[in-house]
Order: sequence, then C-alpha cells, then structure tokens
Amino acid sequence: MKKKLTAIVFLAAALSVYGQSRSGASLDDVIGNAALQIQDRLEQGTNIIVYQFQSPGLRLSDYILKELFDKLVNCHKFTVLDRTAQEVINAELDFQFITSAGMISDDSLASLTRRIGAGAIVTGSMEEAGGEYRFRIRVIGTETTAVLASYVGSVNKNDRKTKGLLRNPTTGQKIGTGALNILLGLGSYIEGDISGGLTCTAGYAAAAGLFAIEITMLDWDSPMVGVPATAGLAVAGLTLVYGFARPFIFNRSKRVAVILDNTHAGIFLASDAYTGISNPGFQIAYTIKL
Repeated sequence: MKKKLTAIVFLAAALSVYGQSRSGASLDDVIGNAALQIQDRLEQGTNIIVYQFQSPGLRLSDYILKELFDKLVNCHKFTVLDRTAQEVINAELDFQFITSAGMISDDSLASLTRRIGAGAIVTGSMEEAGGEYRFRIRVIGTETTAVLASYVGSVNKNDRKTKGLLRNPTTGQKIGTGALNILLGLGSYIEGDISGGLTCTAGYAAAAGLFAIEITMLDWDSPMVGVPATAGLAVAGLTLVYGFARPFIFNRSKRVAVILDNTHAGIFLASDAYTGISNPGFQIAYTIKL
C-alpha cells in the first residue's frame, strides 16, 4: 500500500513538473537563466552592453533589459557599459538603421557599439507562441557580428509579472496620466516613463525660471519687460500639451521613436528690424545625422 501511495505521489509530482515545463516558467526565472548562459559562454572581462530587446510592450522590454543589466553587473565577470553608453549610441542612431521589424540590424548595432569600446551586445526578443511566450537572447560580437551566446526559454503566459507589465492602459487612464503630468510629470513617473516625467519636470522648471527672471530682474521701464513672462507662458503651454500627449506616445514603435526623439521645439528671441525690441518666437527643428 505504501509503495502504491509513493508511486502515485511521484507520478503526480512528475506530471506537475511536466505541466509547468509545458506552460513555461516565470519571467524572472527565464531572465536569470539567460544571464547564467551569458556568464558561461563569454570570456572574463568582456566589455558588454545590454541594449536592445523587442517584446509586445515597452514596459516589459525595459524591465527585461534592466534585470539583465543588474544580473550581469552583479556576477562581477564582465565590464557592463552603463546608460551613458546607450545614450551615445542613441545620439548616433539614424532612421535608416531601423529594420521593418522595429529593431536595429546586427551590422549597424555592432558598428555603433564598437565605437564606444563594447566587445559584445546583448539583444533579444519575446513573442507570443500559443499558450506561452518564447524568450530569446543573443550576444553578438562587435568585431565579427558572430553570435557568441544564445538562450531560448518559455515564459508562462499567465505569469503575474508579465501580465502586469503588458497591461495596456485605457484611453481614460491615459487621460488621467496626462492630467497628473501637470504636477511636474507625476503621471509619467507613476507609469514608469521616467524620460517623459523628466521632460515635464524640466519644462515646468524652465517656465518657472522665466517667470522668476521677469519678477526679480527686470524693471518696469526695461524694454525686455514682458518677454520672459511671455516665453514662460509658451514653455508652460508646450509642456502642458506634451504632458497630455506623452501617455499616448509612450508605447510607440522604434521608427516613431527615432522621429520624435530627434524633433526639438523651443523658444527663441527675434529682434524687430524697426523697433529693435526682441520678441519671443517658436521654432521646431529636426536633427538629421549624415
């Protein structure tokens, strides 16, 4: 009887493990396994950059990149280039480098990262496949674009963290986030959109600085009276519009991101040819890299 009971328990446990393997593991477990695979395959002291990951959601991609970054840093085997290096690549990035799938091609990415001293790039993707997500990581050498390491895993479609990161806010929630952005970008900060929050904070801070200049530094008889205040109102207005629009463009495609991130709006002072008085003007500029 005891032998039969033991066999039944063993069979149930085996079926449970089999069922879990069929449906996939948790997101954190798969990320951890990918980090271990990279540690095993790459040489000690390699300069690497964790740069690109494509998934059904921007928040999910950001989470995976940050988790991989932290795990590879804490293994103390590699030199992992930080966000400053990523910004250098972004500054060099041009629209032509983006593939139809919204990713940067391996050759282009290797060329860009080689300039900042990276020996290898960590890139990957996660896509829906039936009742699970297929999670893929590749490490590409910058000199030859050869694949130095790869990992493929399955993430359970019902994984709580994955579902939370893939949550798509409704139009009403996006409007609510935009309304909270009036408070120095608070809505974007809550949604995890740090770049959007910082832009709102900087915009309102600049507007406040212009108002402060108007109040504290200009006399009533100064020809510049009203110029800083007008510019401050314009900056505050632009920031307000940006804060409401940001939640709707936060989960944008890579192609759209290149266009938006290289478009800059600003206020400039133009001198009147007849009166010599400077008046604020609005300009939009787009940066084209050759």
